[in-house]
Amino acid sequence: MTIQARFKDELFEKDTSISPVAITAINSKNKQAQPEKPNADGSLSTLINELLTPFEGYGLNDLNNANLMNRVDSKFMLPLSFLPELLTHIQGQYRVLDIQGKRLFSYYNQYFDTPELDLYKAHHNGKLNRYKVRQRRYVDTATEYLEVKLKNNQSRTVKTRIKLEKNNEQAHCTAFMKEQMKNSFAHLNVTQQSGYNRIALANEEKAERLTLDFNLWYNTPKGDNKITLPGFFIAELKQRKKTKHSPFYKLMSKHHIFPASFSKYCIGCALLYPERLKVNRFKPVLARLKHLNRTNPLLPLENN
Repeated sequence: MTIQARFKDELFEKDTSISPVAITAINSKNKQAQPEKPNADGSLSTLINELLTPFEGYGLNDLNNANLMNRVDSKFMLPLSFLPELLTHIQGQYRVLDIQGKRLFSYYNQYFDTPELDLYKAHHNGKLNRYKVRQRRYVDTATEYLEVKLKNNQSRTVKTRIKLEKNNEQAHCTAFMKEQMKNSFAHLNVTQQSGYNRIALANEEKAERLTLDFNLWYNTPKGDNKITLPGFFIAELKQRKKTKHSPFYKLMSKHHIFPASFSKYCIGCALLYPERLKVNRFKPVLARLKHLNRTNPLLPLENN
């Protein structure tokens, strides 16, 4: 039996009831809520670190073929209990990002959109040449970037970014966003904050990266409606061109697990603002989340 056949239903874990709030405008003098560290459960974190120990490490400046700022992505939604088994299966196929001995990292994001949430709506309506804009903080290294992601009409993801320093002026950041988005939108606001834990893997020979994100959480800009999704993780395979000749993709195919369309930003909006937004396009993903959000461990994959 494949792991897909073992999935069971369970409800979301949710900290508060959903209540739409006013969206806070970008203002360099008015900081948003401080980032939270989405810490992994202690026992799980210890197990993951043990499983990552045999992996060869790589540094932030070590990637060439697998850097992939222009790429195609394949995402998979998997039960969190499968994460240790996955790491065991791909050991020796990928190197793991290692920064001063640390291999499990925390990410904090703030996403931007128009007051009408036009970037969300473009994705929901299936529009290509669409954008996502975020300010990302790498919590463990205390570095921040302003990023613009374009999903073009060839279904490729093109990411550009600038590093944020203390002397970055708001005008510089605004100019960067306008340039990358070709002045498509006059004004963008912070619409959500979110975070997760990440394991970053890479295979230079195959020119691919594999990120494993878990312990996802979302909150409004004011921080008054936190939603946590602890029962699953997102495996995202990033390739120069889409191919199934990948160690990870082969493992997924072997167990009849197929890619899913999952936008962290859009799912966050759908959960935080259900009364304001249409979510029809994301109903299968939301149902899948409910399906995967469980606490009882699953049986491991077969060793065949």
